[in-house]
Amino acid sequence: MKKQRILAAFLALLMMLGMLAGCSGDNPAPTGGGESPSSPASAGPDKPEKIIFATFPGQEATYQAIAEAYKIETGIEVEVNILPRNGYREALIGPLSSGSSEFDVVYLQNSWVAEFAEAEFIEPLDSLLQADELSAIESDNFPYVYQAGTYDGKLWGLPWDLSTFFLFYRTDLIENPPETMEEYLELAKRFTKSLNPDSPTNYGAVLQGSPERVNYQEWYSYLWSFGGELFDENGIPTLNSPEAVAALEFEYGFKNTHGVVPPDVDNYAYSEVLSAFQEGVSAMVVQWNASFATFANSEASPKVYDKFAAASFPAYENEAGEKTSAPFAKAWYLSVNKASKNKAAAADFIKFFTSYEGSMISLRNGSSPGSVSAWEDPETAELRADAGLFKDTLSRARMTPNIPEMSAIESELAQALTHVLAGQRTAAEALDRANEAAVKILKQSGRIS
Repeated sequence: MKKQRILAAFLALLMMLGMLAGCSGDNPAPTGGGESPSSPASAGPDKPEKIIFATFPGQEATYQAIAEAYKIETGIEVEVNILPRNGYREALIGPLSSGSSEFDVVYLQNSWVAEFAEAEFIEPLDSLLQADELSAIESDNFPYVYQAGTYDGKLWGLPWDLSTFFLFYRTDLIENPPETMEEYLELAKRFTKSLNPDSPTNYGAVLQGSPERVNYQEWYSYLWSFGGELFDENGIPTLNSPEAVAALEFEYGFKNTHGVVPPDVDNYAYSEVLSAFQEGVSAMVVQWNASFATFANSEASPKVYDKFAAASFPAYENEAGEKTSAPFAKAWYLSVNKASKNKAAAADFIKFFTSYEGSMISLRNGSSPGSVSAWEDPETAELRADAGLFKDTLSRARMTPNIPEMSAIESELAQALTHVLAGQRTAAEALDRANEAAVKILKQSGRIS
């Protein structure tokens, strides 16, 4: 009954938002061992000639290279259906909600996986892959990243296109990057001109303060490093715990207390942080790992391409001297359309796409897959200067719990953090309100009582 209530509420929300137009067209890991056949989908008389993979623009070269390799290995053609980036989620929901078999494999943001599973848009991979296959896949993935593809004890998708935060710094100004948050703050003060007139940069650091998703994603890195959690072991929100408040006070103290970031960071997201470092405005930035290639490009970043490096997200050091760095990570997941007529082949393609072999193809084409063994391959170190740092960071990185209500809770968090960064509320006041809202959301859905 609870699942039916959540599904009804979810579909009602989609209809309210007009997302059904165009219909014509921390949970445990699964144990596996469902009803998968003894032979792979690429063999046998029922092998389809073609399957369709729905995704969005940006990494077409990788998609095509993997599709071609899969066809060589199995004989199955993979048609890559590129949907518009703007409105991509809605373009998926239309066909999936109508039970269309138009797509076999769909590409989902990790925050959508639980919602799509609850709405019965996607098929669990447990019923399509063997237990030994699932075990091998799990052992070759970063723990939290694999877990983010699970919900209600089942595996709903396999990860690809991973992202996390690095600390980028100017090597001509900073000999050794900060290891702890206090060291990070002190360096930021040294390279802020208003605090040190001799500083060659106007600011020592930057914040991603935009309420368009990024403010809470950056805060998660501080929250988890400070020892806080979003929920307790019973799923009750703990957004206003002492650790959560301390983490937010420290992070937003960079602006409100110390003034070591530009005053307009309330609206900063990826591009603004990128520009601040490229133009020499800031000596250090916490930024998505994808910017490494841009900073290293002499044409894109002529002022810093030969004088920067990347390091781990600074660690919080407690009174006992214990250091914790737990940066936020996110990923996209390949899932099987529940209405697909080629489920076995779709699952087999997903397995190939995210395997060591598929991941090496991804790395050669500039993408960031989830296979640990691919990141450990010596060839990867030659392909990616950040390979070692990426693997080390993802081994410690965290991802948000996979529940359908997470998007609604994060909307409340975005507002709360915006008020704090603007100096309109204290961290404690804002997080108290966000926590009350989160409890209400979970009670309304029936997830907690």
